[in-house]
Amino acid sequence: MDFKQIEAFINVAKFKSFSKAANSSFLSQPAISSHIASLEKELSIQLFDRTSKEVLLTPAGESFLKYAIDILNTRDKAISHLANFNGNISGKLKLAASTTPCNTILPALLRQFHLLYPEVSFDIVENNSGEIIENIIKFDYELGMVGEPINDEKVKSYELIQDDLVVISSPELDVPDTISVDSLLKYTFIMREEGSATRRTFEEAIQKHGLGISAIDVCFEVNNLDAIFQCVKEGLGISVVSKQISKNYSSIGLIKESSIQDLSLKRSIYLVVSSKRTLTPTAKAFFKMCKDQFKF
Repeated sequence: MDFKQIEAFINVAKFKSFSKAANSSFLSQPAISSHIASLEKELSIQLFDRTSKEVLLTPAGESFLKYAIDILNTRDKAISHLANFNGNISGKLKLAASTTPCNTILPALLRQFHLLYPEVSFDIVENNSGEIIENIIKFDYELGMVGEPINDEKVKSYELIQDDLVVISSPELDVPDTISVDSLLKYTFIMREEGSATRRTFEEAIQKHGLGISAIDVCFEVNNLDAIFQCVKEGLGISVVSKQISKNYSSIGLIKESSIQDLSLKRSIYLVVSSKRTLTPTAKAFFKMCKDQFKF
């Protein structure tokens, strides 16, 4: 069954004539007759009674007519919807972000996007970078923000900003403003869970320095950023976080910020998308806004 058959059926039913239906469709009468014959054969039922004066619907034809009209109406609605699809920035934007971008650059981006497209609602989840990549690959979220480069052909990544990691501690611990790696590793650490890009960046820097990650005395694993700051503030240990995040706490004296001698803790924040997925117009608009702002 195809649309040409259905259109022919509706026109014959409307005009009660094969010749008039052919004229209205700019087709030949044999073409109309062929469409009706093939439709009746496919449905295994007679749709019209032919008389010398006119063509009338059979009871089965009467029953099928309303469905035929609905089919064409649905087709026309689908075509109309798709014609406007690329310009329709609405609905819900699904985005996953790791802790650092979720608490630094993302809120301002969401505000900017919401001002441009107030009809859009948001589904935002905060997770570690490893799980976000899995979410993107599985099409659970259209866009993601993570704190590490991705080496996977299923994912495309675009650098947004560079970020510095710093050591945070309670002022009571009196950690120096600049501390050596050896002195740093004498402290107890409060760290994010495995899969966190911040943790992985720190561990890789320690390894490049010639030490194993077993040298890091991780006493507390915490998957919540605010909990990390609260534990640090209580003097339970030190941690490594984004400088962008720590400045809000260090500026009011709740924690102390330190840098590490001879250890590079620079990394970048990336926007990630699936290389296999076609983005919705709303996700495309957010992607374009980021591209215009960060010039990637």
